[in-house]
Amino acid sequence: MTRLQTPLCELLGIRIPILLAGMAAGPCTPELVAAVSCAGGLGVFGATGMTTTALERDIERARELGATAIGVNVQITHPNAPRTDPATLANALVDVRRALDLPSPPPAATPPPPAASARELIGAALAAGATVVTTGLGDPAEIRDLAAARGAPVLAMVSSVADARRARASGADGIIAQGAEAGGHRATFDVPADGRVPLVGTLALVPRVVDAVDVPVVASGGIMDGRGLAAVLALGAQGASLGTRFLLATESAAAPIYRATLAGLPETATVVTDAVTGRPARWVRNALIDRLDAGPGHVGWGPQRRALEDIRTAAAARGVPEYLPMLAGQGAGMAREQAAAAIVDEIADEAVAVMTRLGDLAR
Repeated sequence: MTRLQTPLCELLGIRIPILLAGMAAGPCTPELVAAVSCAGGLGVFGATGMTTTALERDIERARELGATAIGVNVQITHPNAPRTDPATLANALVDVRRALDLPSPPPAATPPPPAASARELIGAALAAGATVVTTGLGDPAEIRDLAAARGAPVLAMVSSVADARRARASGADGIIAQGAEAGGHRATFDVPADGRVPLVGTLALVPRVVDAVDVPVVASGGIMDGRGLAAVLALGAQGASLGTRFLLATESAAAPIYRATLAGLPETATVVTDAVTGRPARWVRNALIDRLDAGPGHVGWGPQRRALEDIRTAAAARGVPEYLPMLAGQGAGMAREQAAAAIVDEIADEAVAVMTRLGDLAR
């Protein structure tokens, strides 16, 4: 594999400036994280929603598999105001539940145990051997001291120049600039009550963020191959963070129907909405997403996700893509089944080839 390094690599203790996005709720297995790290990039666990015990176990497993640089991502969020009530939401999903043979209305839920906080997750991860912290959805100020105490750099994901400056003022050692093309939750710190957030493309956002901060910038959003990595390096970024491309890695825990849906997905087949989890995110459009997006609204961050959990589980188990919430970026259709190490190698080699060709053209 061709050598490709930027100053970001020294900061993170890696050889290749490719980061695995910290995808929460399952896809980032210890095997996937370790494979990316062992290939020279940075494997990152999506910790939000995990218990500290499970996170410690998974980090230990990644280390057993040979990973030395290990990232952990947490979503810095706080409760938000609901826009509807549980009964109205349940009424809007009666036929969806019937199609999946689920009871309607859903049985009364037992209050869940308190979720591990961002600070608890970061503390546990660093103690277990994580070496890098990344944050999303909010200001990293509340966890910066934990990382500093362990000498771990903090990279904060942002979707605007204003949030990049805010994150840097809070002590972020690097910025992940998330363009509108990205799958997953929008990194906007302060989401308006109506859920409508600015959508700035990667090409416009990255150079503005690079010019605004004095720390390394990592680009995210729509980067699926070496051409994308070369492009963001040309914009001044020092690396790229990819999630959607790695959903089809052989080590990913994405469900078979999820994988099949992403393969060849048109670039127009996703939408940003807060109706699935209570925070804006980019999802594959299907019958469920369209129903929720046009429906009564959400019941708040946390409760909204729990209200849909049995639908998600049943749709994945039965292979019903129209009712399965699937996060994905606009470049999803470019992904294909590969081992994670092969993905890292291919992207790095292609990026070098592209930059070499462009250098030849400039002569």
